[in-house]
Amino acid sequence: MSLGDYMRYLRAMHGGESTADIAKAVGIPTPWPINEIEQRYREVGSDELVAKLADYYGVPVEDLLWRRKLSRKKLSEFLDEASKKGQKARLFLRTGERLEGTLQWFDLGALALNLADGSGQVIIQRHIVDSWEIA
Repeated sequence: MSLGDYMRYLRAMHGGESTADIAKAVGIPTPWPINEIEQRYREVGSDELVAKLADYYGVPVEDLLWRRKLSRKKLSEFLDEASKKGQKARLFLRTGERLEGTLQWFDLGALALNLADGSGQVIIQRHIVDSWEIA
C-alpha cells in the first residue's frame, strides 16, 4: 500500500479529521504537504514530515518510510510488466494474506488475479496491497 493510501487509511481510522487539523497538530503552516502525500502517485514527503505524521498517528516511522517507496505508480509498473510477460505475481495484503497468480486485468482501483492454485479468480482493491514481487 502506498504511503498516500496508508495515510488516508490512518486518517479514517482516527475519525477522519481534516488535513488542516493534522497540519496544525504537527506544527506545519499549511495542509498542502499532507494533501500531496495523500494524493500523489509517486514518492513524496520529506523524512521530517513523515516522522511527524508517524508520531501523530502513533505508528513506527519505519512503517511509513517503506511505504513511501511503494507508490501507486510503482505498483502500476509492476502489474503492467507482470501482465505483459505473463509472470506470476505474489501480492502481500494489509490483512496479512499472501496471494499468488497471474493477472487477468488491472486498473487504477482494482485488479483481477487468477490464483496459482487453480481455485479461481479474485478481485483485489489496489489500496489493500502492501507489497508485491514476482512469484
